[in-house]
Amino acid sequence: MSASLWNSIWPDLIKGAPAAFVAFVIGCIAARIAYNQYLVSKAKLNLDLFGQRFPIFQKTWQIVSDVGIKGKVEQMSGLATPFNNFRPQARFLFGKEIEKYLNLISSKYIDLEAAATETNALQGQERTDNIAECRDLKDWFYKQATHGLQEKFAPYLDFEKWK
Repeated sequence: MSASLWNSIWPDLIKGAPAAFVAFVIGCIAARIAYNQYLVSKAKLNLDLFGQRFPIFQKTWQIVSDVGIKGKVEQMSGLATPFNNFRPQARFLFGKEIEKYLNLISSKYIDLEAAATETNALQGQERTDNIAECRDLKDWFYKQATHGLQEKFAPYLDFEKWK
């Protein structure tokens, strides 16, 4: 580039510098506002998810606690359990891991209900074995109520790490 050409362009560059600087600053401010909006939207989504997830955790914990602590099993018909009404919603809100866990709890619930129903009809060693099976299942529910359930649901309900 020749010196005369550079000398003729330089004043135009100097004149445009303030406008370019203002545009750059406005662009940075707009980018910061957009990023803040992204963070607010993400936090709102997580809060909405928490609002939908927590009642499922609470219902599950209530049922598991009733069984584990009080030994309370509702007599249901067939393969129905108290979990049936919210398992599809749990799959949608939590994913397959919690769905599998709720299926396991439901299966244990059905096993306990069946064993508790059979106890009165059995005699001798079969009755003793059945009572032991009921005790083992109630212990399993107690362990889930005291710490197992919280460990499974914690990654989905922890404000520190949203999933």
